[in-house]
Amino acid sequence: MSFSIIPRKIYEVKSLVSGQIVVEEQLGAYSLSVQNLIQSGGLAKGIWVKALKNVQKFKCSNVQNSLILGLGGGTVAHLIKQTWPQAKITGIELDPEVIKIAKKYFHLGTMNGLTIINADAFAWLKQVSSPKFELIIVDLYLGSRFPPQAEKSDFFNQLKKILAQDGVIIFNRLNSQHSKAFQRHLAKHFFRIELVKTATNTFACCRRV
Repeated sequence: MSFSIIPRKIYEVKSLVSGQIVVEEQLGAYSLSVQNLIQSGGLAKGIWVKALKNVQKFKCSNVQNSLILGLGGGTVAHLIKQTWPQAKITGIELDPEVIKIAKKYFHLGTMNGLTIINADAFAWLKQVSSPKFELIIVDLYLGSRFPPQAEKSDFFNQLKKILAQDGVIIFNRLNSQHSKAFQRHLAKHFFRIELVKTATNTFACCRRV
């Protein structure tokens, strides 16, 4: 690998699912962008570190099973393993092209305890009832678009069915004029919500008790 100070494009593809996908390298680290928005690596790593630290404030220290809806390049999976090495992770990713990239450039193919499933997250949720997850990540962006299904009461109820009693769900949302409406809707379904705000994103960390 040649290390570049300036971000260097090393791979680009047009996906039928996600549209334009670009992988860049800078100082030996990779980032994954979809439709010109960084999804994994780069700045995404820093903001997720802040979000996951908040999970520990909920005293959710025993994460045995974690679910990631919208696996992407796997930045969150790596951070979960750093914090909870024993955790088993199920990663749901809609785009097979993203899975190929994640395995090639982000080392997901060799991560112990990670199961990658190429599926639509909403269809998959309707079919699963176990195991119970102590940590669920909802990061279902396609570029800058957050699917409207992920804002529905049915979706929240399906998540609660597989959430452990003291588990935490983290919803990742880009900051927009719709953010507060989404947070008010979450408040109807979850007893406790804490927000982690960055310049670009807001993470809603939710518990049902």
